Amino acid sequence: MEKMYTKPPVADINRGPWSRLSIIAMVSLSTLLLGGYLCMSHFMRCSAALVPELTPLGVPWQGEPVSIPKNVYKTKNIAFLPHEDWLGQELDYQYVLPVAQALNTTEEPLLTRGESHITVITPPEFYTLAEANVTIGEINEIALEFRIQSSKFNLVCVGKESLVVDEQKYVVYQLIADAPNLQRIREAVFRLYVSKGGNPALFDPHVSFVCVRVDATVDCL
Repeated sequence: MEKMYTKPPVADINRGPWSRLSIIAMVSLSTLLLGGYLCMSHFMRCSAALVPELTPLGVPWQGEPVSIPKNVYKTKNIAFLPHEDWLGQELDYQYVLPVAQALNTTEEPLLTRGESHITVITPPEFYTLAEANVTIGEINEIALEFRIQSSKFNLVCVGKESLVVDEQKYVVYQLIADAPNLQRIREAVFRLYVSKGGNPALFDPHVSFVCVRVDATVDCL
């Protein structure tokens, strides 16, 4: 079992589209691309033994740890699921559930979708790619060529992201992960996009982390 710290650290930062892979449950690749809304993020530690003493933002970790089974990394025998307008690496939700349960003891009631995946291409990104006639079928072919379900990843920390809409604050908890093969999939999609005349400035293939959404205070996030 890996230990993951869950209470917010002392600082969070303003973000627009964030460079990360989003595992929705936030082992999702790429950002949640939250339009023009105010977006805040901060990080909590995953593993006391395997990560540095400071967060990726250079501030101390805070909070008590929760555990996640190491079997969460075993994804090669999980079937790849194609989707209409996004790409993800499927995870076994039973191994993410303990984190969702631990986080749901906070003062904010949380909703969970009962599934988890690492988001590699978000719906907003797909719509950008589609402007150059990149199809979801072509993206899925690339994912299968790169054996997406066998992609190795390492959980880095728990992330908490908040979104303010109409003066109402919504919260999403995510698992931040490092996943080199998912990065390579994005790069291959980028090359296809550019080969079809897409504007390279509109799709960034390089992200710092991927993430898995654990749960949120509103399901539409």
